[in-house]
Amino acid sequence: MKKLYYIFISLVAFACTKKQEAIKNNTSTYTSIENKERVEATDTSNLLEEEKKLLKIHDNITISMGNVRNDSLLAISSQQFTDSLTYLIKNNNNTINYPFDLLQKENALKMATSADKKLRVYSWDTNSGGSMRFFNQMYQFNANGNITLNVSLASNDSQSYFSKIYSVQNNKKETIYLVISNSILSGRYSVQYVDAYKIGTENLIKTPVFKTKTKTLDKIAVDYDFFSVVDRPERPVELITFNNNILKIALVDDNQNVTTKNLIYEWNEDLFIYKGIE
Repeated sequence: MKKLYYIFISLVAFACTKKQEAIKNNTSTYTSIENKERVEATDTSNLLEEEKKLLKIHDNITISMGNVRNDSLLAISSQQFTDSLTYLIKNNNNTINYPFDLLQKENALKMATSADKKLRVYSWDTNSGGSMRFFNQMYQFNANGNITLNVSLASNDSQSYFSKIYSVQNNKKETIYLVISNSILSGRYSVQYVDAYKIGTENLIKTPVFKTKTKTLDKIAVDYDFFSVVDRPERPVELITFNNNILKIALVDDNQNVTTKNLIYEWNEDLFIYKGIE
């Protein structure tokens, strides 16, 4: 009887120990999750405060472009906005998931993010142009867990602003990103582009995937007269679209007027093959 009694006591003690260990493990898991959520909430709060600071700088830009134009304040504020935004994104990897709603609402910043959230592109007007607009650009991407930022500031090249990112996977399971951007050359003439990229270890890699009748390109541009599409409701006007493996490129006439027809390219998991005009 004594032997059975000691066995019973030992089993009870063992069960209690296991239960305590399970509680401890679960508590550690919950604590880890709570800490992670707390850190993310703190990061979001900090980014919101930084965004508000950027918005105040942009307010100065707006004021300087008012009825009494202040070119000195405009130049200083525009440079301050560029420096502050670049510094924030360069030094905070969490910005790749932050929405920047305040800046986008005020049209201070334009950005697009890929569906897999591995590529984000930013652009903003330098306010240094006339009817031709100059845009600074940043490409932020996740290369195997490393968040990298490439900055391209407008100088002699007016560059373009970003509006959308499409993506496809090729037969090697690589993701190809189709970045849509827009140049404003004057009050009348504009250009819409589609650029194809892959994410490399340190840089975005331009990727030739557009197979025309004679060559394979990494970029296609549509030069057009904005007045020919001014009545269309969407902004920016969507002259390059992708849906169900079909890439449509608006066809323009000799006077750069947008027609009702499109150049058709079909994705075959390797290239976009030109199929003709529809």
